[in-house]
Amino acid sequence: VGTFFFFADDTNIFVQGKSAEDALKKGNNLLRSLKNYMILNKLHINMTKCCYVHFKPKTSPPSDTQNVLSIDSFPIKKTASAKFLGVVIDEKLSWEPHINALRRKLNYASATLCRIRDSIPETLHKDLYHTLFESHMSYCISVWGEASPTLVNKIFTAQKHCLRVLFGNKAAYLDKFETCARVRPFSSKAPEQTIFELEHTKPIFKLQQILTVQNLYSYHTYMETIKILKFRYPLSLYEQFNISNRKEMLLITSQPLANFISRATRLWNIITPKLKLLDYSVKINQVKSNLKRGLLDLQHANDDIKWIDDSFNINKFSTVLKTDK
Repeated sequence: VGTFFFFADDTNIFVQGKSAEDALKKGNNLLRSLKNYMILNKLHINMTKCCYVHFKPKTSPPSDTQNVLSIDSFPIKKTASAKFLGVVIDEKLSWEPHINALRRKLNYASATLCRIRDSIPETLHKDLYHTLFESHMSYCISVWGEASPTLVNKIFTAQKHCLRVLFGNKAAYLDKFETCARVRPFSSKAPEQTIFELEHTKPIFKLQQILTVQNLYSYHTYMETIKILKFRYPLSLYEQFNISNRKEMLLITSQPLANFISRATRLWNIITPKLKLLDYSVKINQVKSNLKRGLLDLQHANDDIKWIDDSFNINKFSTVLKTDK
């Protein structure tokens, strides 16, 4: 009736139904059986922390059902989103609540880095970025990384701010607080004096060899895919990939869907021929190095200053990839 996922003392149950009424009916039947199991094993359910989310197709009509999920007549709270292993999943699967929560976390990380950057040697600033910022940004990025571009751009804006804080022109940044005519010395009040503007971040990304959030999605999704196919683990994901009988390194998908398997298949079929992978005997570290180098070349092609759509267009990967001789 339902699929169980356990992590420490948290239990998540997924129930499918042909309609909202069918799903709620199956859910209540399952919860009754679960309650009996808990009683027999002298276990307790913390009802104050229980909640459920109703996932439904975008085109489904509004449901008028008054049924609710309950355990021993104690109703379970319905929410629009819930946290699952650190990822906020909303009922529309738009990833907007997760991205908003992540942006707040990243802004806090940038503020922390701003306070401690002068106390840390500049040689360690990049390590700080990867430890305190990118580690949060890249967590489960293969799941939410292809959300609406408008949402992903919120994370990209936070990323650019962090790079300005750590690697930008600090003198110019501090000078912006002296733009008031009463504060500036008389010699700098002339009209021809340069007014502070946010510096372009593309040269900073290039100098520090850092991938944008859009290209980090391609990087992590591809690396997760090759590990699944190479080691056949986890088996539950490996079995969902449709490997071609004619070409070992070709994946087949019946139709494009908004899920990890479909998107990973698309990335795999675009990137693998350009990396010239003939089989799965290749070393993972070698693939990491070549993939990151190709994505960095893609990221900084065409324009050295401004960000353009082709900077994140994985279909252009082949035109900029450099291969070892």
